[in-house]
Amino acid sequence: MKILNINLVKEIKRLNPYFGILLAVSMLNVSCDGEEGCGYGVIFDCEVLQLNFEEACDSNGDGELDGKVNEFCECIPEREVATFYECPGFIQNGSFETLTGDPNASVDQDIDLATHWKPLWQNGSLADLFNDTTTSYGAGCFNGPTPLSGAYAGMWIENSTSLTRPATYREGMFNELAGTIFQNTGSYTLTLDYANMSINCGASNAVKVGVYGVYHPIADPLPANPTGLNTPSNLDLFGAVNTVFLGEITITATTPGTWTTTSFSIDSGALTFPTNGINHIMITNSHQPFDDYGKMFLGFDNFCLINETVK
Repeated sequence: MKILNINLVKEIKRLNPYFGILLAVSMLNVSCDGEEGCGYGVIFDCEVLQLNFEEACDSNGDGELDGKVNEFCECIPEREVATFYECPGFIQNGSFETLTGDPNASVDQDIDLATHWKPLWQNGSLADLFNDTTTSYGAGCFNGPTPLSGAYAGMWIENSTSLTRPATYREGMFNELAGTIFQNTGSYTLTLDYANMSINCGASNAVKVGVYGVYHPIADPLPANPTGLNTPSNLDLFGAVNTVFLGEITITATTPGTWTTTSFSIDSGALTFPTNGINHIMITNSHQPFDDYGKMFLGFDNFCLINETVK
């Protein structure tokens, strides 16, 4: 590679951007006889990185050349983009029908009997699993959703702005995705069914269900139990750098005990994803509650997460 006067080549590029720089590199050999400001050096498209556009680069400092330099002199990781266009898509066992045990053997705290589903923390108040033959839901005023749908999950969704409220009714569940989703890989649609199983327990104000994307190595232990309803925040359960808030679903005060289908879109280019992407989806109460207190026991079923577009 030739050593050139960088300032001279830059001036050529400024005056005539269509001039063949490769020709200049191959033919010019300028000397300044030791004068200051000569700026001798190797010409790179990206001087900060000391690399050219489209060259291999290390995107995360681990020594592996896993990316390429883009036109903005950024080292962008090159990863295979997983695509799923049919339900359940990225969600594994979205209908909860693949089980490792009897959901009626225990009244509650048994979400992990559904393959690829986990609780959000190590023990304590966890999401529950039911099916069409369940007769005991943990409270006499609870009813199973209609129409019958096989196995399904259930959990409390409690919303409060209080920072001192205990974690008694803080519950959630965690799905291991079929493929990792990275930032800037297009738009996705999340669909699910929900029902108000506590409609006969008394009136409640509206509540919000929060949906989060999480990077969490499969073999790593789950977080410790939360100390309060809002402590730590959902964004901090697995570490803020490993979590992205994907959206939320409002469950109105008049939500019936029949299954209702809802969906929302996720634009991976508009959100800040973990560097390693997300390999889990977390479903729990929203970290952005309504001002008015609310609490409902909700059934969930038929989760689906699919690609809308792929870049």
